[in-house]
Amino acid sequence: MESRGDRLSRAIKGRGIAKMMALALDLDVHESAISRWRKGGPMSLESAARISEVLDISLDWLVLGRGEMDGHTTESLASEEFELVQIVRRLRRSALQHLLALLKDMTQSS
Repeated sequence: MESRGDRLSRAIKGRGIAKMMALALDLDVHESAISRWRKGGPMSLESAARISEVLDISLDWLVLGRGEMDGHTTESLASEEFELVQIVRRLRRSALQHLLALLKDMTQSS
């Protein structure tokens, strides 16, 4: 049976995350916490919920191993889509408005 640490590692890899520092910043934890969790160390429910939110994975799957990683959603994101969502979440409001205008322009031109 797959451990919680194994599931976390699989989710990180499945989302195309290679830099643990970036994930640690998103989670507001030290990189060593992610390393401990991946090795099966203790994880608070609050941390598990934040990981589930940031990685867009099922909390039930992460904590208990029930269901599927993407069981919480009917449509899972490809790694490129997930990366785009993560970037957009970090944009300043003005940059986000410019990006939206660009994307609307690009889709109307097609």
